[in-house]
Amino acid sequence: MRNFMYVYERIYKEQNAMQAKFCKIPIKGKRTSAADIKRVRSIISNSNYQVAQECSVIVSYPKMHIEGTKVVLGEPLIMLPDCRLISIKELEDIELGRKK
Repeated sequence: MRNFMYVYERIYKEQNAMQAKFCKIPIKGKRTSAADIKRVRSIISNSNYQVAQECSVIVSYPKMHIEGTKVVLGEPLIMLPDCRLISIKELEDIELGRKK
C-alpha cells in the first residue's frame, strides 16, 4: 500500500467531487439560469485552485459544456510546472514511467 496519491488520481478525485456538487444545482440545458452557470464555473474554479495548491499543476476544462441536465467537463488540459500542456493520459504515462 502506497501512502501517496498520484497527480492524475487527485484530478480524477476532484472531478468526482465536482460532479457531486453539480448534482445539487438545477441544470436545465439552455434554460439554466445565469446564476447557476456562474455557480458551476465557481465550483470548477475552486476545484482547480485546490489542485493547483496541492499538486503544482494547473488544470483547465476547455471543452466544458452543459448537456441536458448534466455538466460535461470534457478532457482536462494540464499545465505542468515547466509550462508544458498535456492531457491526463500523458500525465498518467509520465507518472507511471511508461515509455512512448
